[in-house]
Amino acid sequence: MSRVYSYCTLLLLVCNANIGPANDLPEPSSVDTFIAKNCLECHQGSEPEGGLDLTQFSMGKLSSANHETWIKIHDRVESQEMPPDGELTSQQRDSFSLSVSSALIAAEQWQLADEGRAVWRRMNRYEYENSLRDLLDAPWLQLKGMLPEDGQSQRFNKLGEALDVSHVHLTRYMQAADYALRQVMVRHGEQPPVATQRFYAREQPAFNRKSRFSQFNRSAERATFPLIGYEPDLPVLLEPNQPYTVGKDNPEIRELESFGVVASTYEPLEIRFDKFKAAEPGLYKLRFKGYTFWAGPSEGEKWWRANREVTSIGRRSEPVVVYAEVPPRQLRRLGQFDFDIEPSVQELQVWLLQGETIRPDAVRLFRSRPSNWRNPLAEEDGMPGVAFSYLEVDGPIHQHWPPRGHQLLFGDLPLEEQDDGMPPHVVASNPRADARRLLSHFIERACRRPVDAVETERFMAVINHALDLGNPFSDALLAGYTAVLCSPAYLCQEETPGELDGYAIASRLSYFLWNSAPDDRLRALAEAGKLRERDVIQEQVTRMLADAKSSKFVEAFLAYWLDLRRINDTSADEFLYPDYYLDDALVDAALAETQLFFAELIRENLPTRNLIDSDFTFVNERLAMHYGLPPVSGVDLRRVPLPPDSPRGGLLTQASVLKVTANGTLTSPVVRGAWVCERILGEKPPPPPPGVPAVEPDTRGATTLRKQLELHRTDESCNVCHVRIDPPGFALENFDVLGGWQDRYRSLGETGTLAEGIGKNGQPFAFRWGAEVDASGQMVGSQTRAGGRFQNIRDFKQILARHDRQLARNLLQQLLVYATAAPMRFSDRAETEELLDIVSRDDYGVKSIIHAVATSHMFLNK
Repeated sequence: MSRVYSYCTLLLLVCNANIGPANDLPEPSSVDTFIAKNCLECHQGSEPEGGLDLTQFSMGKLSSANHETWIKIHDRVESQEMPPDGELTSQQRDSFSLSVSSALIAAEQWQLADEGRAVWRRMNRYEYENSLRDLLDAPWLQLKGMLPEDGQSQRFNKLGEALDVSHVHLTRYMQAADYALRQVMVRHGEQPPVATQRFYAREQPAFNRKSRFSQFNRSAERATFPLIGYEPDLPVLLEPNQPYTVGKDNPEIRELESFGVVASTYEPLEIRFDKFKAAEPGLYKLRFKGYTFWAGPSEGEKWWRANREVTSIGRRSEPVVVYAEVPPRQLRRLGQFDFDIEPSVQELQVWLLQGETIRPDAVRLFRSRPSNWRNPLAEEDGMPGVAFSYLEVDGPIHQHWPPRGHQLLFGDLPLEEQDDGMPPHVVASNPRADARRLLSHFIERACRRPVDAVETERFMAVINHALDLGNPFSDALLAGYTAVLCSPAYLCQEETPGELDGYAIASRLSYFLWNSAPDDRLRALAEAGKLRERDVIQEQVTRMLADAKSSKFVEAFLAYWLDLRRINDTSADEFLYPDYYLDDALVDAALAETQLFFAELIRENLPTRNLIDSDFTFVNERLAMHYGLPPVSGVDLRRVPLPPDSPRGGLLTQASVLKVTANGTLTSPVVRGAWVCERILGEKPPPPPPGVPAVEPDTRGATTLRKQLELHRTDESCNVCHVRIDPPGFALENFDVLGGWQDRYRSLGETGTLAEGIGKNGQPFAFRWGAEVDASGQMVGSQTRAGGRFQNIRDFKQILARHDRQLARNLLQQLLVYATAAPMRFSDRAETEELLDIVSRDDYGVKSIIHAVATSHMFLNK
């Protein structure tokens, strides 16, 4: 632990929480004397070093406006970066650090006592959706798309500074609440039996339409075509008048019918089971029957065969991803499975919205775009394909009747069937008394703390007004419920400065680890006054991390910490990266890898240094091939050991991270380097100087970005930042825009070797192999508390992995910001180091860090 943190610990103990405002602090003249003697030579005048004129600063004028600047001054001196001549003694630096830190901590302590660490905030749209799903027991609800985008502060969508509330927000919250409430109302007077329907592929218009395919240059062939049976001697005639369902009157033949595809479900193919549409939202079971085949022409080029024999590629299993679709092309991923050589039935249990249909996609197959394509998987004797026989649907499946959401809204009030086929009416014998009883119960369930009678009557006034206007009882009740779901009592995290009560802690825990509202167990502990007990909190953290809902924490935290929410913001360039273009299966697997990897670090309490380098990762067949790992089979991701010579392991070499730090065209060491410094090392680079143009990669391959940066760094003001930013980015240069290994850059210029191959879009490669990649660099000492020269990514990871306390500190701080919805302050540093001392006993395990966050003073106090 550094000297300054020891001083901070002492000062935290002696600081008076009632100290006056910062600008009333006595002026520490020793600080000003130090500045004048050691700093003003460079930091004054019309062009001060780094744009910092220290003649404008005095500790006697410390304020919120210059607070951050004084923190930077303190840190530069304490780390021995400034003054740069190295003439200061340790005693001089310690004296300066103590004086500045004393004033900074005192100022923050006064502010914290008055305002608290966190700003009063509303839910973000992810939290609102999850909370209503849990409240109404309706996992299918899609609400976040109905709400405005949330602002960000400290890189997260959790802080009140960025979560403003406007009339637009309130209008959208009201619309979303009303929609959600009406979605859970019953549509039948009695529980309907579970319906089972079968939809044969050959009866679906989307399968039958003529999608022409010219792989063998024969005009009669299609990308989809009918198949009969599973044996190689059963050819399929493709004459225009051939009936699609030859076994319509013969059940035995009908069961052998299927429709084959040799291209992925994409424009213009877009196969779907379009005769099925979900009648109402809810739980469904989907069963798909199908198999894989090898398609080849024969008999005068008018026939196709579904061949079971092994060829040079051979028949194999094929991954299938299933989407829900609201035409046209509003897709929602539901799940995945593999079809094998032998026919099989694969089942998915999914939540569907009303009106959604089902689109299956054989994702390994190519995507025919644009015209005159070739199939990259085809050989002289044929190509792989997938045959779909039928979709069988059970549902909607009502696990409770009436559904729990309806029971929450209307209790046990009877239903009255309507003659016009409309949903049944809710019958209330005493509407106002029934409404008050139901409203009271709803508020108790919806709000995360006890609500008094005065607040209840405020919402009851809405219901009474609606009844007075002659609205039906159910509509009047929904008006009151909507008002509750848009009120501060529901919408906002209500916390007061100082120690949080049990209900506030329950909310913090649940929105931290579940991204949703507290469950009954947390509420009961809050009511019993036990949620400030350390052991109880530890037990709840363990329970909550073991719950499936913790996946919401992993997804939301990584979405903002690592920017994974932007994974689909860019697409691989169709000319430079045709092998990745339109490869959604690769992108989906990349995202899942990082989420599963981080969840494994939590589950096994693995050391934080695994974020930099690990001996395992999670892959499926597509991702293993992408990484050059030993082959695995199938679409499901699984944990695999990494070979000793693999460059993979840790976050930095995962395709998801490498994709969100690239633009889809070429990589940029500046972007990736800044990302590593901020997200992994916890050292945010300053913004570029105004008026300095960005350095853009040259797609023609005339010059490498490294050479461009060397010229850029001849400007001393640019070099100050780039000397720190660029090296981590250079270390990642062997990884292309989607994380594939590259020894040479790709270019669209006229020099270099033309690449050979066919892209997933069916077009021949048009790029050339250019200059060799140079992934070497020199780390600046202050970045890792010890510099280091590296030649490649393996050297670089070894340098970073040695500094496990710094890595753990950054992760701890990122989690604290996420969990407390408050920025890290200078006065938090002492407790941060004390928490790191505690988790160091568990080798800085990731789960231990999460436990430390949840039991910290910062988490349990506003």
